[in-house]
Amino acid sequence: MLDLALNAKTHDLALNGDVLFIDNVERVAQQIKIQLLTFLGEWFLDVTHGVPYLDYVLVKNPNFTLIRELFREQILKVDGVSNLVSIDIDFESTTRKMLLSYEAETEYGMIVRKEVLGYGVRSNS
Repeated sequence: MLDLALNAKTHDLALNGDVLFIDNVERVAQQIKIQLLTFLGEWFLDVTHGVPYLDYVLVKNPNFTLIRELFREQILKVDGVSNLVSIDIDFESTTRKMLLSYEAETEYGMIVRKEVLGYGVRSNS
């Protein structure tokens, strides 16, 4: 299964004079990132797809146990992910940045990533 390669910082198509494709563990890691960055209802063809950021994450006094479970569910929805080994959330309240660290087992190997989530923040992974 192939996917179009995206630039990790800008989330635009990665072009090197031509369209680039990715597969295996790189594809699964990219699809996890897309899943985590999609707001619930953002995709007009499936308004049930995405993370309910406005309801549970970007609220005053968020419940981090619930948020951890929401992100866990989102990662496990991605095709190719067989198990979520660990998930950790660090939240910086002054900047409203959230660092999500996770380890996921896939049919292609392990993925160990850190994603920065929050207002106007681009991921560093």
